[in-house]
Amino acid sequence: MAWLVMQVADVILNNIGSPDWVFQVLLLFLAIGLPFAVFFAWAFELTPEGLKRESEADRSKSITQKTGRKLDFAIIAALSIVVILLVGKDRLVGDRAPLDASSALGKSIAVLRFDNRSADAENAEFIAAGVHDELLTLLSKLSDLRVISRTSVEHLDRNLSIPEIGALLSVATVLEGQVQRAGDRLRINVQLIDAAREDHLWATTYDRELTAENIFDVQSDIARTIADALHAQISAGDEALLEAVPTENTEALNRYLLGRQLMNHKSFQAFRQASIYFIEATELDSNYAQAWVSIAENSSQMLATGLIDLQEYFSAAEPAIKQALKLDNRLPEAHAQMATFRWLSGDFDAAEASFKMALELNPSDTRSLEKYGEYFRSTHRPLEAIPVLKRALDNDPLSVEILFELGRSELYAGRSEQNVVYSKRILEIDPSNVAGYIGLLQAYSWQGRFDLMWPWHIKAIASDPEDFELWASFSFYAEMLGDSELADRYIDRAVVFGPGEPAVLSTQACILSLNGNSDKAVEIARQALQAELDDRWGSNQIFLRLVRDDALRTGAFDSALAWYRTRHPEFFAVLPEITFGNIVVAADLALLLRRAGKPEAADVLINTALAWYRETQIPGVHGELTNIVDVELLALNGEKDAAINSLREAVDGGWRNLWKWHLGNENLASLHGEPGFQAIIEQLENDMAAQLEAIHALPYMGEFDLRSAQSHRWSNSHQ
Repeated sequence: MAWLVMQVADVILNNIGSPDWVFQVLLLFLAIGLPFAVFFAWAFELTPEGLKRESEADRSKSITQKTGRKLDFAIIAALSIVVILLVGKDRLVGDRAPLDASSALGKSIAVLRFDNRSADAENAEFIAAGVHDELLTLLSKLSDLRVISRTSVEHLDRNLSIPEIGALLSVATVLEGQVQRAGDRLRINVQLIDAAREDHLWATTYDRELTAENIFDVQSDIARTIADALHAQISAGDEALLEAVPTENTEALNRYLLGRQLMNHKSFQAFRQASIYFIEATELDSNYAQAWVSIAENSSQMLATGLIDLQEYFSAAEPAIKQALKLDNRLPEAHAQMATFRWLSGDFDAAEASFKMALELNPSDTRSLEKYGEYFRSTHRPLEAIPVLKRALDNDPLSVEILFELGRSELYAGRSEQNVVYSKRILEIDPSNVAGYIGLLQAYSWQGRFDLMWPWHIKAIASDPEDFELWASFSFYAEMLGDSELADRYIDRAVVFGPGEPAVLSTQACILSLNGNSDKAVEIARQALQAELDDRWGSNQIFLRLVRDDALRTGAFDSALAWYRTRHPEFFAVLPEITFGNIVVAADLALLLRRAGKPEAADVLINTALAWYRETQIPGVHGELTNIVDVELLALNGEKDAAINSLREAVDGGWRNLWKWHLGNENLASLHGEPGFQAIIEQLENDMAAQLEAIHALPYMGEFDLRSAQSHRWSNSHQ
């Protein structure tokens, strides 16, 4: 009878949307009632006179046979009711539309963060997060599934309902899970839910000994069940992935999972500790390919944040990547890291081949797609970057990293208004995310609207007050606006937080030169070149130009040319090699060669650079990377009218980046006396004056707003 009640309750409760706890409470009461039913059946007897204690019943008047027949009929009736209910249940479920795997959303899933149900003493939070991450990685490699990436899941509001999550992420199903560790036992509860109807499609519990092999076995079983529920095809390659056991060393797996979780925190301290855990994982199991890959990935993130320099990255990443590929040449994340390594090494063709291999092995891997898009954008191919990044966004719609990179690619393609859209979307997802601030300040900067950019730059500094590069760039903007005193305040703080850093030194030298202190500027440039500092945000362009300008004044051409030969030997080949990263330097060197009595070499460099620019660059787009180098090359080539027309197009399109520095360049000396050039200078000066007035009218924005003399005293007191 209890079983019958449960069957009836299962049908009714599922169809009225009752929460799970109602059925659980009913089951508990039925379980509690069982011993009472047994006791009463033993202690009492049903007689013609009614219910009596068993000891008081007259056996001569027993109605056991008659009662038994009644019970037989009752059981038959109950079983008939059960059959009817089971058939009815199937019919009720059948009447509701099954999961449509053929629809656009049919084979898509979001795996929500697994809840950690372990006791505090177990310190197992990393296991719950690690199992979640590894399951996501495994599912994303199944070729017939669309799986939402971890970053989007992390940005979900915990208060959203399952249907709301499904609609937001455009998925058909959602997987929920809980992980509980108790000593050497691990229990994982998972349930697959139809996102539209909020129906439970499948649920199960795994209770296993806590070993690496068991964790991988559970993940594979979950992945198979999900694929089956979503009618996804499992290929031979998928089958190999599901059968794989990356490591049998449980402690190595623990170290790996700890490292992955720390790396996701993206702080300096977390990166350092993650590096230690990944190295320990490889020491515990030297054949653990994913741990070797993670050493390289963690190193690339440390490089991106400035925690290590390029040489330190090469030293850590190269042997780790090679070992991972030696262990498993079909590991997509290893090829993705090799692509990054080759890209940073300057071997662009090999980098692109590695990216393609990574995506051939796992076409939907958002990390590889994001990095590939960044590669296209940074090599000045934004129109190729945009579709790749949109593919990544399909599987990671709430990723601020992808939105930020997509916005930058749109910016490089000359569509700064799209960057504004993506940056505002970032702030909708996370109102305090610095990527949104940086995106908006970049977009408004490229539009030449320093007044609109100003508040976002201050917000960006407030989010990371020790970011010396933000302080330095702000001083550049102040100088371009014509407020040298304010520029000094910001560069003072940059020097406090980043003394000796290339971006700070180049900014400082540039501002000194613009204000007539050329000797001090050249001294800084020579010291930086001698120290062989990394090229950061075009710092070497500034250092080399200052050395060149000093040679143009003094006639010390050989010394200046030696620096160019050291830093850019590609310019001195029979056929100079031009890239987006060196074309500005090529224009400066061309003038130096001409003044040094080498006009033929200068002409070859100018013509090669012009041909490269016309072939590769988007017409009318003048961004921060190449600025107005086409204007400089045209002027050096004697094409004055074309140079002024191109400059007019750049200014009308919003170009204002370092305009004083670039328009004062000796490369444009032939234009300085032209009326058209003078009119452009006047337009820029008037525009900067109006924007500066608007900035001074803005309300005070806190301690990082240095428009007051009081803020300046802070700078002086910290030097």
